[in-house]
Amino acid sequence: MSLVRLFTQSARMRLNNAITPFHARSLASSASIKSSPVSLSWTQYFYQKSKLKTFERISSIAGFSLFFFGGSYYFMAVAEFDPTELVFGVMDASMAYSLGALGVGVLGGVAGVFAGTAVWRTVANRRILEAIDAKDVEFFKRIQQYRPQGQLRLSVDNPMPDYYGESIKSVQGYRAWLKKQRNYRIKTEGFHARKSIKRK
Repeated sequence: MSLVRLFTQSARMRLNNAITPFHARSLASSASIKSSPVSLSWTQYFYQKSKLKTFERISSIAGFSLFFFGGSYYFMAVAEFDPTELVFGVMDASMAYSLGALGVGVLGGVAGVFAGTAVWRTVANRRILEAIDAKDVEFFKRIQQYRPQGQLRLSVDNPMPDYYGESIKSVQGYRAWLKKQRNYRIKTEGFHARKSIKRK
């Protein structure tokens, strides 16, 4: 009986020794996968930014609609006013309340943008958000690096195109922006050169 028990314990120890390294390797591998940062290509980055912009537009429209109809209901059904009297002595009451409802709707649209951004960042994958934030920093560094600096951007006759790169929505758009900045720099440098020659 003791020999059987000894054999069983020995077999169990061998099995545990064989399983433990494999289990440790699998845990280490899964941990490294979870902790490894996500690397986005520029195409993926612009795609994610496009999704965010779409979400912001939808939330802005929803916020505007909600606040506008709520404001309209308040001004038209709840608030008491005399349609024969002028508001502030210059504006018809119905017109003033309509503008008030429109103003409330605009505020709701702006609030919807911020609310949509907050919701999107809450539900999105944290590693994706970190990669987008890192790409944002790199993108704005590129914008600052390649846009004209100093007096080159202070030209009234030839205003600089898209100083902040807001029109860039894709890799092709970025290349087109670089081309516009290069053409602008050439034109402006020639303008300042001719201007300095005239002064001399």
